[in-house]
Amino acid sequence: MPYFIFRAYDEPATSAEIRARVRPAHRDYIRQEHHGVRAVAGGMVVDDRGEAANGTMLVLEAPDRGAVLRYLEGDPYWHAGLFARFEVDRWEWGLGTPP
Repeated sequence: MPYFIFRAYDEPATSAEIRARVRPAHRDYIRQEHHGVRAVAGGMVVDDRGEAANGTMLVLEAPDRGAVLRYLEGDPYWHAGLFARFEVDRWEWGLGTPP
């Protein structure tokens, strides 16, 4: 099954508040398969000092881009308006071993 990279950039004015409030629900969501999509790796993107989150990166195993978008639309972060913008790209695993 193909892999996709999801890279999102936070809405700066509300990022800290939304992350603090919604993170537990988001973490529960991404640990379950939805729409045939499974998160295999991911985490917060942070500033160079590692002190402030400014985005999210996920590696998703999915049948196609449509399934990825349906999966993302179910994420509590998405519903809360955390992301100012995002990118989804199909990705060929080239280094390391997929889980």
